[in-house]
Amino acid sequence: MIGDGTGKGIVNSDYFVFEACEYRRHFLSYYPDYAIMTNIDFDHPDYYANVEDVFEAFQTMALQVNKGIIACGDDEHLPHIQAKVPVIFYGFAEGNDFQAKNVSVTPDGTTFDVHVRNNYYDTFTIPTFGKHNVLNALGVIALCKYENLDTEAVKAQLRTFGGVKRRFSEKEIGSQIIIDDYAHHPTEISATVDSARQKYPEREVVAVFQPHTFSRTQAFLDEFADSLNLADKVYLCEIFGSAREHQGKLSIEDLQDRIPGAELITENTTSILQNHDNSVVLFMGAGDIQKFQAAYEHTLQVK
Repeated sequence: MIGDGTGKGIVNSDYFVFEACEYRRHFLSYYPDYAIMTNIDFDHPDYYANVEDVFEAFQTMALQVNKGIIACGDDEHLPHIQAKVPVIFYGFAEGNDFQAKNVSVTPDGTTFDVHVRNNYYDTFTIPTFGKHNVLNALGVIALCKYENLDTEAVKAQLRTFGGVKRRFSEKEIGSQIIIDDYAHHPTEISATVDSARQKYPEREVVAVFQPHTFSRTQAFLDEFADSLNLADKVYLCEIFGSAREHQGKLSIEDLQDRIPGAELITENTTSILQNHDNSVVLFMGAGDIQKFQAAYEHTLQVK
């Protein structure tokens, strides 16, 4: 059961895996056997006061886990989590219980070795790209080993897991690769651009970004600029507002001013993207960014 509304259920299954969101502390409704904690970032500024407030929510969650926590040890905050159950750390850095080493990228995916407490365990391959996908897979590998699941079965399943909807969902149209991604936080934008760079190292990376909520845009103006500047070219859509907040004096131009060469784009002007021949075009956002992608794809069809 994952956030994009899809999933798979098997009658009498021994395991049920679901995604839980920290927004408004919704995930505190659950008391799971295990929790994989990928990172603690300051987000949802319309609810959380600061990153310490987010950490407090995760700390409460940690005390509700019944058997074990699999946490990314590379994260700045997760190593400080306290729990009544074992906490297993994973990551790239030395000192993690599960460590990914010798990461190799090919046109077909990413291969990496896994060491468990400094001892070689096995080599895994995933059909996705970017450091965040290696870390996500490593967290799953750690949990599966902790539960004594068959290693070959885990390797086989990871080898065919292409991700979920709106996470680097791609299609090829003409000379361009069009990618739809839910990225709406600076960390997610950086990860998406990184994935595009790794999979398509010879192509220009074009970011089309729609900020989601005025409060998040205001809180992360500089961080959004830093992450978007990782792309070769940036186009910005009007901020997707929310009924729960007020715009104030913030405008999309405040973000545009922080990104050299960034241009504003509307549904009626998406044809400008045709100028980027042989590029990867990333449509990123959590609002209605898909209408911009649909408008652009329509221009390609009538060209």
